[in-house]
Amino acid sequence: MINPQDFITPIKPKKVYTQIVEKFIDLIEQGIFFPGMQLPSERDLARQFGVSRASLRESLTVMQMMGLVETLSGAGTFIANEPKANPVNYSMPNLGESPFLILQARKVIEPPVTALAAAHRKSTSLQKMTEILASVEAGRSGNHIMYEVFSKGDREFHLEVARATGNPILVATQEMIHGLMGQPLWLALIRETSLNTPGRFDEAMKEHHGIFDAIQNKDEQLASIRMKAHLYRVEKVMKDADLANNSQDSNPPNT
Repeated sequence: MINPQDFITPIKPKKVYTQIVEKFIDLIEQGIFFPGMQLPSERDLARQFGVSRASLRESLTVMQMMGLVETLSGAGTFIANEPKANPVNYSMPNLGESPFLILQARKVIEPPVTALAAAHRKSTSLQKMTEILASVEAGRSGNHIMYEVFSKGDREFHLEVARATGNPILVATQEMIHGLMGQPLWLALIRETSLNTPGRFDEAMKEHHGIFDAIQNKDEQLASIRMKAHLYRVEKVMKDADLANNSQDSNPPNT
């Protein structure tokens, strides 16, 4: 006898960026969006879809990764002339949590953690932070920035701040965040925005050094303030910066 319960599984809520991408695919299948078509501005698209600018930005990054759109700095975003597959055959990859939800959590958690780190840091933690910052700086060759070195160093620095508190629960929490910041969508959005923004590498390093100085000086309030400002700046750049051109040699699609 068939038991219906064997065929019933929990319904999982879809991420907002997944819903937006699926809507784009539907519009392409209907011919409303077509190859080479330039899309409206992100602000207009977000308004038309009834979503936040952050969610729209995430969905465009996902579609870049899928080869569905081409975002050309200074030119706009276009439906790809030669998509990697027929839209009907696209399946949503598992790219991880929303980067902006990750940032929302980080803004709540990390500033007070940084204040606690300033209160309890030991010389071993300061030495480790110094080594991390130096390794990121060493990963730069002239104007060329090694993205993998920057990304790893960024995550390791924030994890070491948590370790400086001496609180294993806070360390475990930051380790979870560390893992989320290693997911494909977070890494892609950082690469396509922060490292595509002139001067952002130097700015981010200055922010990290400022946080370190406050921790070193045991200035709890300043450490918290600087971490909060850093995270808000990361969020702003991820949301507002031009998305990078994935194909450096390509021209805007013909419309």
